[in-house]
Amino acid sequence: MQKRPVRLYFLCIQNRCRSQIAAAYAKHYGGEHVIAESAGLETGAIHPYTVEVMKEVGIDISGEISKSIDMKIFMQSNVIVKLCEQLNEKCPVVPFAIKNVQWDVADPLTAEDQLEEVRAARDQIRLKILELFRELNIPVNE
Repeated sequence: MQKRPVRLYFLCIQNRCRSQIAAAYAKHYGGEHVIAESAGLETGAIHPYTVEVMKEVGIDISGEISKSIDMKIFMQSNVIVKLCEQLNEKCPVVPFAIKNVQWDVADPLTAEDQLEEVRAARDQIRLKILELFRELNIPVNE
């Protein structure tokens, strides 16, 4: 019997950079072993640098859109990953049955050299995804 996929929900303030990158990497590395979605407290257009830096690593997210938190998806998730400190104060409380993960990844879109900072955030998030997969025993597709 095949194990059900792990449902991952990546949350950030605007769902235009960090949470989009995390969901894209989770889908890329997790394949059929995960269901990965992302959302934010607010929505706005996905930043062009987000699309650009993911294309650099061979992942096309140009068709993605910014989404606000969906409480049905939130409650059906196995793991909630919050990618910024601000979200801790504003995010819905994660029930005990759901694994709550906090990654404090600085907002690269507030930096002076945004493109380089988005690349740095991308690389940091990639490592965190691979670490999370090891912790949860999720097979990694290379």
